[in-house]
Amino acid sequence: MMVEKNTKLRIKLCKFFAIAFWLAVTANASAMSYQASSVPDATRPRPPQFKKPAVIEFKGEIQPQLKMYFDNRFEMARRDGADLLIIEIDSPGGLKQESLEMARKLRDCQWAYTVAVISDEAISGGALVALGCDEILIDPNAKFGDIGEIGFDLEEGAFRLIEPKLESYLSRDARDLAESKGRSPDLAEALIDKDVLVYQKPDPENPAGTPLFQSVRTDSAKKPTAPWELIPESGPERFLTLSGQRTLQLGLAQGMATTPAALATEFNFPVDSTRVYSLKLTDKVAHFLNNPIVTVLLILFGMVALYIEFSAPGLGVGGLLSGLAAVLFFWSRFLAGTSGWLEVILFLAGVAFIFAELFIIPGFGVSGLTGIALLFASVILAGQNFVLPETPEQWDQSIASSFTVMISCVAFVLAAIFITRKMGSIPILNKMILSTDPPASQKASHDASGKPTQTAHPLVSVGDWGESESLLRPAGRAKFNDRSIDVVSDGAFVEAGVAVRVIEIQGSIIRVTQV
Repeated sequence: MMVEKNTKLRIKLCKFFAIAFWLAVTANASAMSYQASSVPDATRPRPPQFKKPAVIEFKGEIQPQLKMYFDNRFEMARRDGADLLIIEIDSPGGLKQESLEMARKLRDCQWAYTVAVISDEAISGGALVALGCDEILIDPNAKFGDIGEIGFDLEEGAFRLIEPKLESYLSRDARDLAESKGRSPDLAEALIDKDVLVYQKPDPENPAGTPLFQSVRTDSAKKPTAPWELIPESGPERFLTLSGQRTLQLGLAQGMATTPAALATEFNFPVDSTRVYSLKLTDKVAHFLNNPIVTVLLILFGMVALYIEFSAPGLGVGGLLSGLAAVLFFWSRFLAGTSGWLEVILFLAGVAFIFAELFIIPGFGVSGLTGIALLFASVILAGQNFVLPETPEQWDQSIASSFTVMISCVAFVLAAIFITRKMGSIPILNKMILSTDPPASQKASHDASGKPTQTAHPLVSVGDWGESESLLRPAGRAKFNDRSIDVVSDGAFVEAGVAVRVIEIQGSIIRVTQV
């Protein structure tokens, strides 16, 4: 009986190890298969001719708004049936994630043959975008490379080169992009890693063609020997940066940038059939409004306008200007691709909570604080295309958005103090408040002891009862004997439709209190 149980136990163990072995083998095969297919072969021969060429102007720093513009024009070219997509790149670089996404989109483009034309520079992210194209054409005097990634150091409060561990991810991405298009992955890695040296030697099978490359780290004890030789642009503590001529010689570029007519001849397409997708006026306005300095001024303008509206109720000018600033802010963020309806809903909810605090719930408590928190959250989220930061570049973007809001708030506090002190003397604004200096004809008289006596008002007298027409905070309007008069409360907010009584008259200033 015991032998039979042991036999069954051995059979079960054998089955268990067999299944485990099979799972390990299949998992390893799957991993090997995934690694093998992680660098897709996207190389393809150039078609003999093209019928519908399209040109996308790609200029400036790579920010979310430039990516939004690129994605929009990329989709327009696809819908228009373009079979040749020319990207005119002139960029000093920018955000890593946006650059990689555009480069992968170009690499995976199946409906058109993609060509990057570099006339001046393709640095950092601009070079990444170019690596995703089927061909790169570059001007001899242009600059290409230097894709060193930087991030914001919270401890030092400055931008620094990222850690080598994080840098390796970008190096892998650049190698994959280059390899997928038949370019040297070793050169691509040296564009990103300053501790990588690149050696070259003639290709025995094609001595007159592109040389062979080998990359090694600067701390490696084993360096390639002759006939390998270090390329001049490669060196320790140096990101590989190439001229247009050298980019072509090393095989990263496939030709020289030429005139539109020569380009049409080389790629065999009619010049008059080229469709150019360029920056429109709306794109330029959105880019201008997304500038950090302009963003600070726009937020500050909206907050100051709203403050003036609360200081001088009933006119509505401040409220309209504040609403206009909010519309421009979120419209520019919508075009930039960093804002959606979530941010708008949060903003409107914040405004609703603040109005509820002012007009419905007396005092300053939970409702007001919640409204302010929602406003801050909506403005910060509108400047980034994620909710919570996870990667280093997302942290940088989140810090930049928060920093912009903080600067705007500090500037608003200073502006509010200045306006409060100078509102009566600033042109235009002095007409929005009740004057505290009555005319000579209505100045208060004094009795024998020197105390001011109450001056009679042509419409009301001290002790008269009326009803507030608008919210008094503290200025507003009240109705006495069917006549609407400007009044000032005794310091407290008074809601509309509440009985009030005149307690003091000083010239044209009528002070009332809630009954």
